[in-house]
Formats: sequence, C-alpha cells, structure tokens
Amino acid sequence: MHTRWLWLAVGVLSGCGAVYPEISAPVKPPPAGRELSPLPPKKLVFITFASAKIPAKTRDGRQWDSLGGSAPDPFAKLFLNDRELIRTPVQANTLEPTWPDQKKANYMLPDDGNYRLEVWDSNAINNRPICMKTLHNILEDVGPAPVEIECDSGARVVLRIEPAHARWGLGFAYELRTQGGIGITHVVSESPAARAGLAAGDTVLEIQGKQVSKMEEGEPQSLINANADVGIELLLRGANGQERRATVKEGVIYPMLADDIALE
Repeated sequence: MHTRWLWLAVGVLSGCGAVYPEISAPVKPPPAGRELSPLPPKKLVFITFASAKIPAKTRDGRQWDSLGGSAPDPFAKLFLNDRELIRTPVQANTLEPTWPDQKKANYMLPDDGNYRLEVWDSNAINNRPICMKTLHNILEDVGPAPVEIECDSGARVVLRIEPAHARWGLGFAYELRTQGGIGITHVVSESPAARAGLAAGDTVLEIQGKQVSKMEEGEPQSLINANADVGIELLLRGANGQERRATVKEGVIYPMLADDIALE
C-alpha cells in the first residue's frame, strides 16, 4: 500500500486548505497457479532493459572514463515516435550494466510505431553515445525470450519484451474526506475496479450497505480490505450526481507506468 498526499481546496471563501491521504487498495502478486482472466490486451506490453555488454574501449580506441575508472557510466533510453518512453538510471563504472534500479512497467503500444534505442555514457561535460539503433515494430518481438540488439559500435543490448505483467487487487485509490465521504481518485484502466464501472471522481456513499457518513474512523478502509476477496458492495455517486451500485472483487490488474504500481 502506498500513500500520496493531495492538496484539496476546501472552504473557498476562507481560503483554507486540507490535506487528505490518498490510499491505494492493497495490491499483491497473483495467487500461485491461478489462471489470469481476462488476459491483457495484446498491445499492452511489459518492456525493460535486461542488460548490455559494452566494448572495453570507444570506437576510436580511447578509454571510456578519463577520470579514474576505465569503464563507462551507462544509461539507456527507448523512444517511440521520437518521444522518450523509457530511461534507465545511470549505472556507474561498468561494461555490463543491468540497471537494477530502473522502474519496470507495462506500456500500451500502437500497431505501428517508430522505435529507437539509445545507450549513452554519462559524462559531467557531454554525454557520449554508445549505441544508437532504429528498431522495427517491437510488438512483433513480444514473447518469453529476451531480445538481443547488436549496435554498430559492437555493444549488445538485451530487452525483455513480454506480455503485460500482472498484479492482483482491486485497482483503485481513494481518499477519506472529512466531508462528503470517500472520493475515488484513481482507477487502473485494466483492473476489477474499471471492469465494475468505478471512475475517478465518484463518491462512495455506502460500503456493504452501511452509510460512509456514519462510519467510525478507519472503518471504511477496514471494510474495503476485509471484503476485497469476496466482493465489496458500493453505492456510488458519480460526478454527474447520479447514484448507482457496483460490486468490485479483487482480481487481475495490468498496471501502466502512470498507475505507480511496482512490477517485477
């Protein structure tokens, strides 16, 4: 569970403000042996830089690092239609980076796109290129086997391009407001919450038939967590003011980068 702090304006005339914690419904790995249903959309793909092997010297025979270490400080980037899609952190002084601290995520890709892979040596004055490679439509490479890319410089880069990785949970975040009950702040697009019709901007009026306005502190969160595996019955008021009922039960989630859910 993670908590982010949101500034919400209340009391417009007084100019006062309040801070509400945004709470994400619990997320965990899928149960072992459980069939994942539904399967992820074909164009939702998990991509990460697995590793690289960099020649010991630059193409003109110079040391990579003139300030002590003989190896470069590489970082990698992947572009889609000239827009940066992925950037790894710098991994210092290595010819075989694995970028263990990179953020791993699923990405929704178009049917056709122009991709470019780049690896750079981080330098305090000017970054130096290690690899610049134009790629074909990488949706054609989705599968369990790593994809190895050979660069003109002799460097080799390995990408993991796999069907979207899954997590297990409800797939929404909410805030406990002092007035007006519970507000839904975020819904993962590929999640049980989205499939049940929840949307950001909804207000939760009832949980399991009990009015939120009459609950004690901490009770809404407890009810949500305790009933996630059997189904949470909600009465919602949408942003348009209309009320509706929905039942959401934890299941498969395919989060994207903006959902801020860690993947392996």
